[in-house]
Amino acid sequence: MMDAIDWNRLWRQGRERRTWQGKTRADWNRRAAGFARRNTASPYVTEFINRLNLRPEMTVLDMGSGPGTLSIPLARRVRSLTAVDFSTEMLERLGARCQAEGITNIELINGAWEDDWPSLGIGTYDLVIASRSLAVDDLGAALGKLNASAREQVVISDRVGDGPFDPALFQAVGRPFVPGPDYIYTVNILYQMGIHAAVDFIDLPETKTYESREAAMDSCLWMLDQLAADEQAAASRYFDRILMENQDGSWSMLGQRQPKWAVISFTPKRTTHDER
Repeated sequence: MMDAIDWNRLWRQGRERRTWQGKTRADWNRRAAGFARRNTASPYVTEFINRLNLRPEMTVLDMGSGPGTLSIPLARRVRSLTAVDFSTEMLERLGARCQAEGITNIELINGAWEDDWPSLGIGTYDLVIASRSLAVDDLGAALGKLNASAREQVVISDRVGDGPFDPALFQAVGRPFVPGPDYIYTVNILYQMGIHAAVDFIDLPETKTYESREAAMDSCLWMLDQLAADEQAAASRYFDRILMENQDGSWSMLGQRQPKWAVISFTPKRTTHDER
């Protein structure tokens, strides 16, 4: 019965029904600075790295690296790391951090999931990770590339349910909220590839603070695209209700949501054509 279900097709259909729009290269280039500020010190980084089997002599591929949220701390613990992202601004920020912090064992590659990886110089690595970056149309093809690029282990983190999205914000501006498919599709596609993955979960019981009201709003408004004037006013009223200024001038959100992430790990499936 399981084999009769085309999970990759269901993934595509689920993404078509979602009510948020995927981000383009230009979107991520614009968001690079704020994204780097919000995520560098997140407890998510420690939680994810604690689930990796690291050795000093390892080589690592970080697919969808962003500004180096994981690449920087991982590079300090392994022999070499290749960071791949389709946003040039994200990679520029990662490169600047490497230079500022004296990190010399990271190779930067500007590339996307859909590209031909060998032509980009993406080879095989002991460990391959894809952290919160699998927002792709063809999930089966993406998972196949991760599998083919790993010698020892692949570790993915994927959204559980709503993930980082705030349904109350969508409701406040009068938009429906359908988050689209989550981690269970990834697990089932891997199963149909003959891969039995292990699944763990990261909960983030954190209370975030922001340097300004605008920074707090920006951390949420990325979820929405092209707000009309009435939607902007509704969003502002929503933030009036949930934002609180602290005594030190920082801002906090009342009743903050706590995203849950699935960490999916597996040993790569070898084929007769593999040359490892």
